[in-house]
Amino acid sequence: MKENDNYKVNIIDEDNIGNGICKIDNFIVFVKGALKDETIEITIKEIKKRFATAIIKRIIFPSSKRIIPKCKYYNQCGGCTFLHTTYDNERKIKLKYLEKLFNKKINYIKNNHEYNYRNKVTLHVHDEKIGLYDEKTHQLCEVSNCMLLNPLINNKINEIKRFDLSSISEIMIRVINNKIMISVTSSKEDINIKNIKCDSLYINNNLVKGEEYLIDEINNYKFTIYPNSFYQVNKEGMTNVYNIAYNYLKKCENLLDLYCGTGTITIWMHDKADKVTAVEINKTAIKNAIINKELNNIDNIDFICNDAKNIKGEYDTIIIDPPRNGMSIYVVDYLNYSKAKNIIYISCNPNTLKRDLSYLDKYEIVDISACDMFPRTKHVECICLLSHK
Repeated sequence: MKENDNYKVNIIDEDNIGNGICKIDNFIVFVKGALKDETIEITIKEIKKRFATAIIKRIIFPSSKRIIPKCKYYNQCGGCTFLHTTYDNERKIKLKYLEKLFNKKINYIKNNHEYNYRNKVTLHVHDEKIGLYDEKTHQLCEVSNCMLLNPLINNKINEIKRFDLSSISEIMIRVINNKIMISVTSSKEDINIKNIKCDSLYINNNLVKGEEYLIDEINNYKFTIYPNSFYQVNKEGMTNVYNIAYNYLKKCENLLDLYCGTGTITIWMHDKADKVTAVEINKTAIKNAIINKELNNIDNIDFICNDAKNIKGEYDTIIIDPPRNGMSIYVVDYLNYSKAKNIIYISCNPNTLKRDLSYLDKYEIVDISACDMFPRTKHVECICLLSHK
């Protein structure tokens, strides 16, 4: 087998990120966009020690679950890895993978909107062309319409293209309750994009015009959203995740929320505990969280700016929502020696969740749920309830 060789193959399985799987001389090959039971002709792109990757050259016998991707950037962008199959089949593939990974029955909640659910995008500008980076090569894929984005964002992208972008390197667009926030990174301060119509405009982190922040309301709570605020890009998906976590959480005296961000889930959960401590290393996020607490007249949360590895004290229940690479060994040690009755682990990476759960030897899994926070992509959100052995 060599790179650029062509082979006729039968796809025997699928992985969780949109690849079909076949074997050539008993060597595993992952084929982008292939589906189980298809017969196709492939071209080998890269050969590694234990597997190879390939692309489809010609489909000989397609799967009944194959559809034509609606997005013209599908083969360039690489962000949506499941546009070649139905949404129902995408969910079945992801669920099959999760249940095999954790060896447990998993409650899988779909999103009602497979497209146009993203309320935020960060676009890059090169040679006055605006687009998204290819995930692997970081080459710019120029776009004018992304099927995952709120239509108001797509409209604004096309409007932005009419401005002088020569000094601009990055543009963030966010839509909350039909209000538009734009944040621009530029080598100049005085640029004509400041004339664009929007509700909030920042240039180089400085408010140029409009509102300082946008406000979203969920579950009767209000949340302020600044340009750099972490806020889930899918409101429906976030609501599903937080509702599951809320139902997992029993009434307790002392609740700890690690990696709390801007305090969205902390505020959502605060009425389940007499006292809540929330920890986040990002200073800006903590300032945002305190504003959110005050906006909602909540007085039982202490937001602390600190590294999660420095946490001390005893708590009845602990919520953790770490970044994609999971928990540090310091946090693992703290959890294993804590006396918390329950841990609720929210994860955007099932593989690091699986790894971290194997480290928590003082706890056992009670339940795992999954939410389709990012339909048509390879990502999925998991929520796990653990109890002390």
